Amino acid sequence: MSGFLAMMGAPVLAAMVLVVMHGYLGGHVVRRGVIFVDIALAQVAAFGVAMALLFGAEMGSDAAWFSGLGATFLGALLIAATRSGDDMIPQEAYIGIIYAVFSAAMILVLTRVPHGGEEIRHLLVGSILWVTWTEVLKTAVLYALLGVLLRWAHPRLELISRDAAAASKRGLNLKRWDFLFYAVLGTVVTSSVQIAGVLLVFTLLVVPTVMAYRRGVLGGARHLGFVLVVGVLAVVLGAAASWWLDIPTGAAIVCVFGMLLGLQVAVEGGRTLRQ
Repeated sequence: MSGFLAMMGAPVLAAMVLVVMHGYLGGHVVRRGVIFVDIALAQVAAFGVAMALLFGAEMGSDAAWFSGLGATFLGALLIAATRSGDDMIPQEAYIGIIYAVFSAAMILVLTRVPHGGEEIRHLLVGSILWVTWTEVLKTAVLYALLGVLLRWAHPRLELISRDAAAASKRGLNLKRWDFLFYAVLGTVVTSSVQIAGVLLVFTLLVVPTVMAYRRGVLGGARHLGFVLVVGVLAVVLGAAASWWLDIPTGAAIVCVFGMLLGLQVAVEGGRTLRQ
């Protein structure tokens, strides 16, 4: 047990920090119906990191972080600009295009980087096993500051996520507030994607919120509490599996989240059949 805590303490705590912030943002993402915005912004951030690597930066360096952040602000601007009243073309279509284009661009850039194949794997599944206590502290402080901003913006963001038409009638500039939301989400993603990778970042944002909504937990403190419980359970089980089976930690946590959601669907389906 002492060996597990010494090796997995920082990764587990880092994942828990990510769970809290992604749990809040995930509620907005699901209600807006832009499910893949997180993975798209994560891919844009990964492209920014790849550009930094091309010019000689190291993975996890300040240069890589700021390059990823700049790229995500560009992604936030593009996604905010795609909001329209055209029902023929859902915003999710544009988000998918952004994801595909920046994924391809990242691959093209990393083909020019030594050990580019390893860097692609790193950006997809992360290296949360090797996260340091310093990185955990920096991430927690950054998320706390962003939490203050989100607390101030919450009433407006909540209205837009719940009923964009009503928010527009009240005079809110939807594209301006969308950019703020996606910029915050992009900043979160820039930090988390280098720690956890694209796949775990997407999972943390969507899966706990989907599980909460299936239980009728639709927002507020109860939503965050539910997300935190599910997230902690998945992180601890995934980290334990990674420790005992010697498998990648991030991928193990993603699979545990998937199994928990699958178990929930199966149990709820069984109850429905018995009624």
